[in-house]
Amino acid sequence: MNITVADKTYLSKNRKFILWTAGLSILLVITIITAIAIGSTYIEPDIVYKVFFNKMSGNEIFNPTWNVMYENIIWEIRLPRVILGALCGAGLALCGVLMQCVTKNPIAEPYILGISSGASCGAVAVIVLGGIAGLGITSITAGAFVGSMLSGILVFAIGTSMGKSTSTTRLVLSGMAISTIFSAVTNLLIYGAKNSNQAKNALFWTIGSLGGAKWEVLLIPFIALVIVCIIAFIMSKTLDIMLLGDDNAIILGINIKLVKSILIIMATLLTSTLVAITGAIGFIGLVVPHICRSIAGSDHKKLIVLSTLVGAIFLIWSDVVARGLFPPTEIPIGIITSLIGGPFFLWLISIKNYSFGGNE
Repeated sequence: MNITVADKTYLSKNRKFILWTAGLSILLVITIITAIAIGSTYIEPDIVYKVFFNKMSGNEIFNPTWNVMYENIIWEIRLPRVILGALCGAGLALCGVLMQCVTKNPIAEPYILGISSGASCGAVAVIVLGGIAGLGITSITAGAFVGSMLSGILVFAIGTSMGKSTSTTRLVLSGMAISTIFSAVTNLLIYGAKNSNQAKNALFWTIGSLGGAKWEVLLIPFIALVIVCIIAFIMSKTLDIMLLGDDNAIILGINIKLVKSILIIMATLLTSTLVAITGAIGFIGLVVPHICRSIAGSDHKKLIVLSTLVGAIFLIWSDVVARGLFPPTEIPIGIITSLIGGPFFLWLISIKNYSFGGNE
């Protein structure tokens, strides 16, 4: 059987994707073990995986020769934090891929619909006002989720209120306007805080942190991420076609309004779930899809896989830096992601052969 040049190119690209996926998966495992080991109290990596397997199996597969304190630090503090970092990094990167596809805008990211501003406003309202009694909201997480969902609903309602199709331009402009309004309310709340401690807590939350990681908060973001990943993977061919433009997609039988609505709702729900727990962590959803697009091109099936892996790795290491740069003080993780992501993004866009949605 003769193999054409096109077949060879296809096999070469698939082989490259498989190697990248395998390499990133191994790197993610190494990253998780290393991130758990590093901290104010250093724990040997071999203790980390031994404790993990003992806990997961419910049996003493490895003889516990280590200090009980190490076991508590690993299982109760660091592992939930690292898992939350992986979920949040993967989720924000995936949402970035979806929003860039919907808007066909290379600078689109998960917060383009004002979700982060809405979440910040809701969280700060709870911090400063002590809750929103009328709505029965007393926790910061609940306030953030309500605020983010309210922002997403407003933007989506305005963006789809006119015309037969979902105007990406109107969505982006609506997102900017709603974001500005929520940001103004947030600043007003911080300005009116009764004491400096409230203002500091509010400011820290708006920049993002994984400090609130606990086992009980991991289930919902995990389920949300898995559902969105599966749906996005199923719709990957449709996402590829959408890059050709709305008119061409319609000719090929794609219901543009329905697809865009599904993607926006998925991205909004996932982003709201993550931001409600971690706060607004910037640059993940903007930078990571572009990094992976330089590897996978415009193939969304590959892009989804690579983006979730790279996003998880990137955010875990950013958290390690945030925890370890000025111990025992923890720097808001959003500062670290911006300091790393900003220069890297500038370098990426300076590459002459890189183009949004283009091939390798």
